[in-house]
Amino acid sequence: AHQNRQSPFPMPIRGKKYEIFQPFYDMDARKKNAQLFLPPKEFVGTFEERISWARSMVQINDEEFKDLSPKEHAALMYIDMIKTFVSGRVFRNAELSVVPRLGPNMLPTIRFNEAKRDGGRDWTFAGDTMTGQKRLDNVHALLKDVIENKVIGDYIETGVWRGGSSVLAKAVLEVLDPNSKRVSYVCDSFMGLPPGEKKLSKKDAGWDNTPYLEVASDIVANNFIKYGLLDSNVIFAKGFFNETMPPLAEKIKSLSIMRLDGDMYESTVDVLYH
Repeated sequence: AHQNRQSPFPMPIRGKKYEIFQPFYDMDARKKNAQLFLPPKEFVGTFEERISWARSMVQINDEEFKDLSPKEHAALMYIDMIKTFVSGRVFRNAELSVVPRLGPNMLPTIRFNEAKRDGGRDWTFAGDTMTGQKRLDNVHALLKDVIENKVIGDYIETGVWRGGSSVLAKAVLEVLDPNSKRVSYVCDSFMGLPPGEKKLSKKDAGWDNTPYLEVASDIVANNFIKYGLLDSNVIFAKGFFNETMPPLAEKIKSLSIMRLDGDMYESTVDVLYH
């Protein structure tokens, strides 16, 4: 037990088939990797200094940037930088496009395809999310709107894979709403998808036997650590959604954004029902 734990409700919560916990406190310290990125505040401060210096020598005519303060421009630089990392696009010629296929066989790769990555039509090799650039931009835009309009509520993602979209969401919150206590709920089985036994949709078959979609919670937590974004406001809900959503729903006061990415119809229904 952590005497100095800061949390919106008592944790960890453990059931027979689920666990709700804070990796910041509850993850085995021996499994934590090194933090590779400085905190967002440090990045934004450094970028702001560069922008202020560069602006003293140029006239900005682009409407998107003309009305931004150096700090706002720096925040945008940081957020867009994180997008390139979590999507794997930053690695350019060293990145690969994994061809999406269900099943236990080894997956084929092709040369990195920028167009496919933009639309989320391939699976990243070295990155942390397969959602694609356009959906990452959407997460950013939604959170920006929530913050600017002072919409109350936390962020939840159900179905996170390697956690890249949730990492981006946390990065946006850190630079655009730094004094907020919004919680980021990161929900996944962390062992792949359910077998689709309810047969709610024919397309639910086959998702449960694809090793590339099975990512352990320690790997996801280490992705938050890598970017310097793991803190007490990141909460993991581990287990299939029909197990985790009922106890989680009792604890969450309000949500401003729900990002449902459970791949299967059954998984999506489980989240919406609870």
